[in-house]
Amino acid sequence: MAKRVLLLLAVLAVVGVCAGPWFYRTQMEGTPAPALSLPSTHRPASTNLDGKWSVTAGPDDESNRSQAGYRASQQLLWESVIVSGRTNSVNGEASVAGNTLQSASFVVDVGSMQSPHRGRDDKFRSADVMGAGQFPTAKLAVVDPVDLSGVSGNGMPSTLEVSAQLTLKGVTRQVAVRVEMQRTGDRVVAAGEIPVTFADYGINPPAPFAGLLAVDPIVTIEFLVNLVKR
Repeated sequence: MAKRVLLLLAVLAVVGVCAGPWFYRTQMEGTPAPALSLPSTHRPASTNLDGKWSVTAGPDDESNRSQAGYRASQQLLWESVIVSGRTNSVNGEASVAGNTLQSASFVVDVGSMQSPHRGRDDKFRSADVMGAGQFPTAKLAVVDPVDLSGVSGNGMPSTLEVSAQLTLKGVTRQVAVRVEMQRTGDRVVAAGEIPVTFADYGINPPAPFAGLLAVDPIVTIEFLVNLVKR
């Protein structure tokens, strides 16, 4: 009888180890949020590019509203898990003259970042990770002029390579940003992503599950901003 109990416990342990990562990925995490991208619907531009622009909330459709977030890869034994967090607390402005982006600066409220898990959000805001208490915002600032003459007024997207400075947790570094941009009606919409290495910004990625869950040292920052003329 004792041997049968031990055998049953051993079988249950094996099943638990085998099924645990799958259960975590499919039931606890679920399907990750899609990457931020430009809206699929657009219309011809109703204003030129030159002028002062400010970030606005954008349309009622939540997926197309101004927002920023992160996307990270985790490895639990043999299961790869993608996690993400988002916030709509994005502010910023841009200045365009002669179809050239002269300057642009965007600020994100780090403390308002949310994911499906409160515990993850608390860890994200902690001193080890983003240190939101001491560094409540992240900032992206364009440092070199960008030629916008190739951005069509018919609503079709254009791809731009932008040099910028990214500030996370009080550390500023130069980054290359690939931006998709479109003019639609009275708005300009831009979406992009930036790969970031945690160590470059003094960030210690969380290590839950007693080390069983490994976090990729590179995270992707995503953003989608709607801008209107002031």
